[in-house]
Amino acid sequence: MSLINTKVEKNNIYTIELNNPTKRNPLSLELIKSLQKEFDNLKKNKLIKVVIIQANGPSFSAGHDLNEVRKAGKSEKKLLNLFNACSKMMLSIRYLPQPVIACIDGIAAAAGCQLVASCDLAFASKNSFFQTPGVNIGLFCSTPMVAISRKVLIKDMMYMLLSGDKISALEAEKIRLINKVFIKKHLKKEVMNIAIKITRKSNQSIKIGKEAFYKQLDMNIEKAYDYTSKVMTKNMGFNEAKEGIQAFIEKRKPNWKN
Repeated sequence: MSLINTKVEKNNIYTIELNNPTKRNPLSLELIKSLQKEFDNLKKNKLIKVVIIQANGPSFSAGHDLNEVRKAGKSEKKLLNLFNACSKMMLSIRYLPQPVIACIDGIAAAAGCQLVASCDLAFASKNSFFQTPGVNIGLFCSTPMVAISRKVLIKDMMYMLLSGDKISALEAEKIRLINKVFIKKHLKKEVMNIAIKITRKSNQSIKIGKEAFYKQLDMNIEKAYDYTSKVMTKNMGFNEAKEGIQAFIEKRKPNWKN
């Protein structure tokens, strides 16, 4: 059985479906490597415009495979390799030129919650839950908190980390871990509609904009303004920017080449 299913949808949207439902889609090393391979290929793919990550079964992802973690724990090197591979895979989402959307239906816990936070956008069904439960088993969610703490406020993050409690999709929306909540039967359709909306924008501007967004987050405000001024100057030289401005002036829809 393949741990992921992939499909090119209409409008050049690419879906990646986690496919180990009986084990709640754990982020095993095998799955991490499969996802890494997908992201490496997508980075070079100029046709795919948006990526959606979803899951088969009642859970999005329960996090790391604890049996695998326990066995790897006998060797510090193996354990470090596992966590480093996971961190690299999460960062690959950030470095993709395409926007990545998490479509969550069910529990997203620990590294599964980290995967949600690593995506550019995240939407969940009303019956979904989010959790960093490591503290409950004596293994603090240190790597998951890296991605999540960059999306939510400090006190909200510390509550999740210190309590280990599940929070509802509505609460996750309130603390900005996810963008929006939909009822279960409409979730995939709504996410697809959002993805299609993004595909109708300028690919060039999205690619340069996503890269610039994450880079400027790590800069002080003066350096960020200097950097983004250069980015906008470069962006203005693109044909799609010239077409977009001309279309706005002429009050018509832009004709993107994409």
